[in-house]
Amino acid sequence: MRKNWLRGMLLGVSLALLLAAGVALAQGLTVTPDQDCFECYAGNGDGVPDEYELELTFDGYNPQYGGMLRLMMAGTLWDEGNFGIQLGPPCHGYLVVSCDDLQVHWSYDCGFESSEDGSSLGSGAAGWQYPPAEYGQWVFRFWQTNATGDVVAGPAYANFTFAAVCAEEVEFVPEPGTIALLGSGLAGLAGYAALRWRARS
Repeated sequence: MRKNWLRGMLLGVSLALLLAAGVALAQGLTVTPDQDCFECYAGNGDGVPDEYELELTFDGYNPQYGGMLRLMMAGTLWDEGNFGIQLGPPCHGYLVVSCDDLQVHWSYDCGFESSEDGSSLGSGAAGWQYPPAEYGQWVFRFWQTNATGDVVAGPAYANFTFAAVCAEEVEFVPEPGTIALLGSGLAGLAGYAALRWRARS
C-alpha cells in the first residue's frame, strides 16, 4: 500500500512538472532584448553604435490583434499604449537614450510605416513630453488584445538595465527554468518506471 502511494505521488508530481514545462515552451509571445545592459549615447544623428542602442525582438504575435506595450523604469511607469503591429512576426523596437538630457528615443519597424520619436510607446504624445530616463532595471511588457480589449496573448516581459556604466556582460542562457522543469519531470517519470519495474520483480 505504501509503495502504491509513493508511486502515485511520484507520477502526479512528474506529470505536473511536464505540464508546466509544456505550457512554458508553448508560450508563443516573446519580447527579447539583445543585451542585458545599455548606456546613454553622447553622439548625434544616425549611426548609433550597437552598444548604445537596445534592440527588442517581438515574436510569436498575431498581426490581426492589437499590441500593447508598457515600459517601467526603475519601478516608475514611463509610458503605456497601443503598439501598431502590422508586419511580421518577428519585428523590432529600438531604444536609445541621449546623454545630454536623458531623453528616450523609441522607434520600431513593425508597421507599414516605421515610427521614429513621434510617440514613445504608441500613446501619441511627443517625445519631449516624457520624463527623463532613470538609471536602474527597466521592465518592458508586451501583450495583445482583441477589439473588445480582452487579452488574447501574453503578457511577455523583457528585463534589462540602463546604467551610467555597464558591467561586463554575462553570457545569456535561454529558458533555464523551462529546461529545469522538463528535466525534473523526465527524471520523475524515470523514477516512477523504476519503482514499477522493481515491484514486478
